[in-house]
Amino acid sequence: MLPSPFVRAPLVFVVLALFAGCRYAQPGAGTGSTSAAVPGIDELGRGPKSGRIVKFSLENGLQVVLEENHSAPVAAVQAWVRVGAADEPDRLAGVSHFLEHMLFKGTKRRGVGQIAREIEQAGGEINAWTSFDETVYHVVVASEFLEVGLDVLADALTQSSFVASELERERGVILEEVKQGLDDPDRGVTQRLFSGAFPHHPYGRAVIGSLETVSAMTRADVRGFYQERYVAPNVTLVVVGDFDAAKTRQTIERLYAGMRPAPKRAPQGRPPLEGLPPAWVDVLARDVKESQVMAAFRIPSIRHEDIPALDLLAVVLGQGESSRLNLEVVRNRQLAKSAFAYAFGARDGGVLVAGAVTGGGRVDQATSALLDEVLRLSRVPVSGAELEKARTILESDRVYDRETVQGYARKVGFYATIVGDLHYEPWYLAQLRAVSPTSLQAVANKYLRTEHLSLVAQVPEGVSRSVDVGAAKERLQKVVAGAEVRADKRFRLKPPSAAVRDEVVVQTLPGGAKLIVMRDPSVPIMSVRAMWLGGLRYEDARTNGVSNMIGALLSRGTRTRSAERIMHEVEGLAGSLTGYAGRNSVGLQSEFLSRNWEQGLDLVGDCLLHASFPDPELDKERRIVLDDIRAQDDNLGQAAFRLFQSLMWKRHPYRMDLIGTADSVSGLTRRRLVIHFRKHYPPGSLTLSVVGDVEPARVVEKLTSLFRDADVQAAEVPAVVTEPALSAPAQAIQYREREQAHVVLGFPGTTLASPDRFGLEVLSHVLAGQGGRLFEELREKRGLVYRVSAFSLEGIDPGYFAVYLASSPEKLEQALEAVRRDLRRLADEGITAEELGRAQRYLIGTHAIGLQRKGSLAAALAFHEAYGEGWEAYKKFPQRIRKITRAEVQRLAQKYLDPKREVLAVIRPPEGTPAVSSAGAEPRAAKR
Repeated sequence: MLPSPFVRAPLVFVVLALFAGCRYAQPGAGTGSTSAAVPGIDELGRGPKSGRIVKFSLENGLQVVLEENHSAPVAAVQAWVRVGAADEPDRLAGVSHFLEHMLFKGTKRRGVGQIAREIEQAGGEINAWTSFDETVYHVVVASEFLEVGLDVLADALTQSSFVASELERERGVILEEVKQGLDDPDRGVTQRLFSGAFPHHPYGRAVIGSLETVSAMTRADVRGFYQERYVAPNVTLVVVGDFDAAKTRQTIERLYAGMRPAPKRAPQGRPPLEGLPPAWVDVLARDVKESQVMAAFRIPSIRHEDIPALDLLAVVLGQGESSRLNLEVVRNRQLAKSAFAYAFGARDGGVLVAGAVTGGGRVDQATSALLDEVLRLSRVPVSGAELEKARTILESDRVYDRETVQGYARKVGFYATIVGDLHYEPWYLAQLRAVSPTSLQAVANKYLRTEHLSLVAQVPEGVSRSVDVGAAKERLQKVVAGAEVRADKRFRLKPPSAAVRDEVVVQTLPGGAKLIVMRDPSVPIMSVRAMWLGGLRYEDARTNGVSNMIGALLSRGTRTRSAERIMHEVEGLAGSLTGYAGRNSVGLQSEFLSRNWEQGLDLVGDCLLHASFPDPELDKERRIVLDDIRAQDDNLGQAAFRLFQSLMWKRHPYRMDLIGTADSVSGLTRRRLVIHFRKHYPPGSLTLSVVGDVEPARVVEKLTSLFRDADVQAAEVPAVVTEPALSAPAQAIQYREREQAHVVLGFPGTTLASPDRFGLEVLSHVLAGQGGRLFEELREKRGLVYRVSAFSLEGIDPGYFAVYLASSPEKLEQALEAVRRDLRRLADEGITAEELGRAQRYLIGTHAIGLQRKGSLAAALAFHEAYGEGWEAYKKFPQRIRKITRAEVQRLAQKYLDPKREVLAVIRPPEGTPAVSSAGAEPRAAKR
């Protein structure tokens, strides 16, 4: 779905700027506050059993916003600090992000790692993000542990200790994060775009800072910024969820009254955002497989009256499959594999960005086509239907945002701190409804003008690594210079102008499909999941990628609906409808507002029963997948996992990549897709789940009618090759010219049907949760890695248990030695009672948090039913986790973490670092 009105950035920029850094989070004494219920705040949207929002302030200036919502036994606490990267002096660029890391590194009352452990023991999650305008620390816990979350955040905000040794370790982690950004092509092109759009303002700097500024920051710098800026008047505390507001208010008054008031001398403010910059074009040549073009047009502050219209323009232009950029640039003219647009709104101003990902030889043509569609908006009014569809999409976001307490808390926090008005949403929605095609055209003419355009193209260096950047830039400058004239000629310039899951029905549909319908009226949403067993497991080397292609094309054409018609219908209903494919399954997932449930099911049924896999759509998707295959090695983490899979399996289909190879995908014809689909995925083998604010009897009646002519046919299940047991360690190394090393170290694992999988989940969290052994040892204490995680991946056939880490190459040997030592210690000594309890509470708590979303619950029902456990298995997860004992975890560590069956995949820079030792395997190197 489209991001909420207050989140106006795609994932690439969110990763770069909004979520730079992360992790996990005391009390004062005294009382004293002023308060008032906010009149009319119900218009923000309330779920069942939720209370009126109450806002009050403490005497020290801390602002507090509370809302009871009893739809799930969960509560979210978010501390919004109105200080971000744009508030930093140049020499301290990145200090807000540094603080985000340091606030969880210990306080006067809590040592290193204790903060994360306390939250995980409470079955919760803790994390943080830094953006230009704010730094946010947030906790989600089971509601019975709300006071723990409030206490931990208060402690971090008021009593962080900034131990020098911990600061140095965390500096190393942040420097690794900066290096990772330097390796990431998406981050690089987006950062360059913002530096051009905001040439003399902090919005043009990287939120996480640079190698130079992070390296130079002293403890006094970081601590001084904290003491000066982390004061009560700069903080808004938002609490949403299952609690009693009166009692929670008393707790907040007790814990937060000791927070520092405003300093006597006001700190220096950020520089003003100057006038619009002149047109600016840049070209970056990098070691990448595909090109990107991004164009930015400056827009005003988030509070400006034109923001709702600009959001509508971004939706019309490039959000959704029926958007103009996708239909024209990607599908019709086939100049790009993907295209997008978004409006990024911030306190001082923002940008409307349009972009495309394309092949290296099509940059000029893709740029021209992209600008054509942007400028068309100021020359030709959008149709009434197109405007209404965009308006429906934006209006529906307020409903989807209410699914989780943390999502709703984020909305409230954004309104309270960045917008400065808790009543913003009613105003925003009223403005959306008031926009006409003529007024939308006028706003487009006001802002989408090339004389102030910032444009960046990122292109592959090529084999010779010699790219004439000057010539490429000159060509693009000509494209930009002629864009307005082309648009005038082409478009004939015109004058601008909380859940009650009380009813479950299980039914067999005609043809044999299994249907589970769960009524959940907490929010007016309906989610559908449809699943067939199959996926990668039903493929061989010749058909590799066929499941991925079937998943991509399931919603791209039927006997009676074209792909474009489906796109328009889905987005006109403010919904989503996409196919998917995995290692063990293929299916369809969708979500609609409940009022549109019948039309939504019509679309779902048509795609499941009458998918036609049209040749034009297959050709388009094949080109996209082949581009993805060529670009795979740009993501080093994914490349490490592909290398690992090739070592773990020699014969089993799990050895292959889900998207296929260039040869296998090139050989996929419509006939092959249809034959594979009919053989392996007949209607009778389907499992369907529907969850939401719907009447089960009416859903059953509707789907029975849709499936009335479904063929009664059993799926053909291919014989899957049994993988021989791994009898010796295996290792492979690939050398890549990058800043970081990426490692996957793992062992043969277990199946979805095995009870061992629950103990392995506990084991993985003991190792690499935010209070886990590997996280604390490798990242928190020794600063050896930037990322470390451990997990068990199961399938119908055995999967694997693995540890993944990203590190500087010079620290890689130490990190691997530490991992192996901790794995051996687990097998030899087991785990502590405290570790077991913390992991159990965390897994049970995050299970409940995840199931807040109707889509997640629908997926769980279909998953468990299709795999033979029965749809109610999701309810048994807490019980199964609680039954795990310390002895069971040690038994599993001895069984699975066998050094004689270790598989190690390493991708690292080629020179200047020591060799990597294995657990006994002869290394197999491949240079790329």
